Amino acid sequence: MLTRDLAARLGVSEVTIRTDFEVLEQQGRVARVHGGVTMSETPLMGFDARSTQNVEAKQRIAAAAARLIRDGSTVILDSGTTIYSLARQLPTVTDLVVLTPGVNIALTLMDVSGVQLRLLGGRMVPRIAATVGSPRQQGIEGEIAHIAFLGAGGMDSDHDVVEGSFDIAESKRALAAIARRKVLLADASKWFTYDRHKVMNVSGFDTVITDDAMPALTQDAIRATGVELIVA
Repeated sequence: MLTRDLAARLGVSEVTIRTDFEVLEQQGRVARVHGGVTMSETPLMGFDARSTQNVEAKQRIAAAAARLIRDGSTVILDSGTTIYSLARQLPTVTDLVVLTPGVNIALTLMDVSGVQLRLLGGRMVPRIAATVGSPRQQGIEGEIAHIAFLGAGGMDSDHDVVEGSFDIAESKRALAAIARRKVLLADASKWFTYDRHKVMNVSGFDTVITDDAMPALTQDAIRATGVELIVA
């Protein structure tokens, strides 16, 4: 992706874009080339490694998400470290059904009073401590959830939620499809990354919860789609 093209698309200076590229390069997410960047071919980062990144922001995002959970509802908790933080901050509930592909999330909630837990089936992906698969494999055909809380591998310049694995992206789409309300939990570091596989555009969510490090221009762009934006 060329610096001048991205600057024109976002309405910012090339200096701003180059600064952002430097940060992304330091994080190993892109590789610098003449005039721009290309996405680095990096392996899928494991759960333990991701759990040490942006911890405070993830906790604030999770706390804001927890306030949306109501007694007597069915919720989907996607896998991922921000969703794991939500599971650990779950409010006191009565008759809450939780569907999750996340093994760590299931272990956290398995003995919580008021929670009926279902660990979804499918193929285990050890590095993300979660299952993936078709709706039938995961056992969600015909299910309806009141809210799906979904994480993101990244968000590209078109505001598409993206993942590094086709299977993960496909499973996230399946989880989103059975939910009446879709809530994206993603800290500001996830924006403007360039993984290969699209989950869905941010405009397909009802609510996005992020942290206050997200640039104001990006916040405005999300609100312009009609999506509710909560800055934690």
